[in-house]
Amino acid sequence: MKERLTITLDSELLKKLDGTIDGFNIRNRSHAIERILDITLSQSAPKKAVVLAGGDTIILGKQKDLPKSMVMVKDKPLLEYVIKELKRNDITDIYILMGRGGERISSYFGDGTLFGVKLNYIKEESPKGTEGALHLVKGLVGNAPFFVVNGDNIVRINLMDMYKQHVSTSALATIALSTSTIVASPGVTRLDGFRISSFVEKPTGKGSERNLVSAGVYLFSPSIFNVLNPGSRAAMLERDLFPRLVSASNLYGYVFSTPFGSLDTKSIPDSTKKLERIVDEIGV
Repeated sequence: MKERLTITLDSELLKKLDGTIDGFNIRNRSHAIERILDITLSQSAPKKAVVLAGGDTIILGKQKDLPKSMVMVKDKPLLEYVIKELKRNDITDIYILMGRGGERISSYFGDGTLFGVKLNYIKEESPKGTEGALHLVKGLVGNAPFFVVNGDNIVRINLMDMYKQHVSTSALATIALSTSTIVASPGVTRLDGFRISSFVEKPTGKGSERNLVSAGVYLFSPSIFNVLNPGSRAAMLERDLFPRLVSASNLYGYVFSTPFGSLDTKSIPDSTKKLERIVDEIGV
């Protein structure tokens, strides 16, 4: 329930307030004031993130049981780009969920000191799917919102801005949505305001490329653990959790326009070339 009130602001402060109105993320003065108050009175920005680096491994050349996140792009594994992007956003406490071949990850990154972060490794004893695996960090990420990022993506994104929107909408979960089309898309969405009205993991048919696509970057409030389904071995975020949240009208989208890419294991050489172009474009 909202109440009407009248306030008086300094003219210079009002100019700064109006400068935040973009007609999309912030629609008008009232929305701008409400959002700023939400952010100011809310808990501090997240400092923890979970990286999904498990799942099926691949065979690449002479390498067997290679995690997808360790595929090299410009002489660096994909996961290194993920970690550096989190660090760029001042997120330094990182939990890496690993599966088979996880020792390749831990031996390369160590405790994270060389990358300016603290890395914590959690290995699945058996495949659980991304929804089931996420339950493994319950009790570790604290009582504040936390980010979850796919380990085989390259992305440039303002996570603080994503967090601000998450707080302003009181969302249980927010997905970063890209307008980019040069990606191996993990899902497409349609929006009603900020709320996601539909989510399809693997769209088919003409026209799907015009939708917003999930960039594999998620922000969850800690109460997400109350709705996870850890018992299902194959439960996935995109296929299982997100449609459930859509049905409950509790899944939101944060739209950004910078390029991102994710690894397409069906055509790794072509995919890595696209990822190299994205690396050059965003300068990472």
